[in-house]
Amino acid sequence: MPLMSSKELEKYLKERFAEKILRIEHPVADLLLLHIDREDSVEINRFLFHDLSGRFVVAIGTDHREVSGFYLVDYTYSLAAHHLFITLRLKVPSGDLWIEAITGQADIPAANWAEREIQDMLGIPLRHHPDPRRLMLADDWPADMPPLRRDMPLQTYPACVSEAPEFKKPPQGATVVPIGPFFPVLEEPAQFRLFVEGEKVVGGDYRGFYNHRGVEKIADSQLNYNQVPFLAERICGI
Repeated sequence: MPLMSSKELEKYLKERFAEKILRIEHPVADLLLLHIDREDSVEINRFLFHDLSGRFVVAIGTDHREVSGFYLVDYTYSLAAHHLFITLRLKVPSGDLWIEAITGQADIPAANWAEREIQDMLGIPLRHHPDPRRLMLADDWPADMPPLRRDMPLQTYPACVSEAPEFKKPPQGATVVPIGPFFPVLEEPAQFRLFVEGEKVVGGDYRGFYNHRGVEKIADSQLNYNQVPFLAERICGI
């Protein structure tokens, strides 16, 4: 595909998807923000990733109910050849929470953790995700208390629950080699389970985020614009 400007790419996408693109905005010069229905998310995400060779950058969920009455889910791609970014924005009604996972249906494995984080932290269920298990939250955190919803107070200490996330089952005949959650070479706790057949690793599973500090919640509810980078730098050791 020849190099296109943002206006040319906008025209191309409108011709390709017609009424499936509700509207297009240009928040900054090198970004196209496409508003779409969540029912069309898999098709358009697949097109951006596979047909336009977009690099998946991130998926972000936002509790936007105080402003619009909806949750927002954004998928962002880098089109390096065109020097542009594209973001797909979905509105999720608070009374009908779900999104179609693009990890498996659109064959975009890089979206795996980002989509599971949205599910954990905002409580937006994933449909047809190949591995919808818990990712971010502590093992004993209640499933019905998504911590990044705006109506969840910062200082929330719910009673512990006993349901812990399940680990993957190893393939038939494989041996499990556990590493962690505490291991000398790991800077923070993380648990790896390698599935091995002899000396060959045939699969694995991961459980991390044991030191998740809730920085997003603190930044969202307590800090101003100038304080957020200071806190992030202190915690990340930058």
